[in-house]
Amino acid sequence: MRPPALAVLVCLAVASLAHAGPRACGNDADGRGTVVPCRCGDVLVSSRTLTDDDPVTQGPCDATGLVVQITRDGDAVLDLAGHTLQGTGHGFGLQILRGGSTGLRLKGPGAVRGFGTGVQSGRGGLASATNVLAAENVRDGFEVAGFGYTISGCEAVRNGGTGFVLRGRDYHADGNRALENGRVGVAASGRNASLGADTGNEASGNGRDGVRVRGRNSTVEGLTVIGNARRGLRAHVARGRIARTTASGNRAQGVAADGPGLTVDDAAAGDNGKPGRCGRGRACR
Repeated sequence: MRPPALAVLVCLAVASLAHAGPRACGNDADGRGTVVPCRCGDVLVSSRTLTDDDPVTQGPCDATGLVVQITRDGDAVLDLAGHTLQGTGHGFGLQILRGGSTGLRLKGPGAVRGFGTGVQSGRGGLASATNVLAAENVRDGFEVAGFGYTISGCEAVRNGGTGFVLRGRDYHADGNRALENGRVGVAASGRNASLGADTGNEASGNGRDGVRVRGRNSTVEGLTVIGNARRGLRAHVARGRIARTTASGNRAQGVAADGPGLTVDDAAAGDNGKPGRCGRGRACR
């Protein structure tokens, strides 16, 4: 028979491991109104405005910061409220699996810094991200896929991979900046996407192209691409539109755009390493 003292120690060790694992957190963690602050690696199951009482805001996370898995109906909000989620080069800062029936609304100001990937969301996870900084992550800053989501006023800065990886249909990205990322500033693909229109987006100082766009029926408007190591804008879009683009100081073409039915208006591309093209057989000035 196992000595009683040893049995007690085993039980304590098992309990400690169980306590150390992921747990549900949020403003209503159990469906009965119980508020549970979030720790590194926890699963957010309801809306939450982060405070200094959330341990996830108080020190670096060894792996993923928060997993979002909100299955309840209704609006779901994660407000960073000026806080930073800090990583150690591993996992996701925010991994959004489900964001309620309408998708998570991620609100800043706030930052996700130093993880493997900053913010990652699959189809239906994210409704919007506003005023969020993803910086110095090992791979990409934002990786988002889905339908009808919005990315606005966000920044991706000095990430090792691409600043913004956007996929899907009917999404909108405006007022964002991608600066000094190791690869591409913004890589957007899909259908009926709107990049810009109101404020416009900027991609400068990135290690490859500033912006890459592919798909159909998408628009790029009010874009500024400066000082990227390859092209400023590379677009292959069918029946799309590019307007009010400013490209300068890029090592290759400022604008390289083509695609059946693509319209390019007011593309100012000067002082780039190679002549650009704005549609079939048409040079950019």
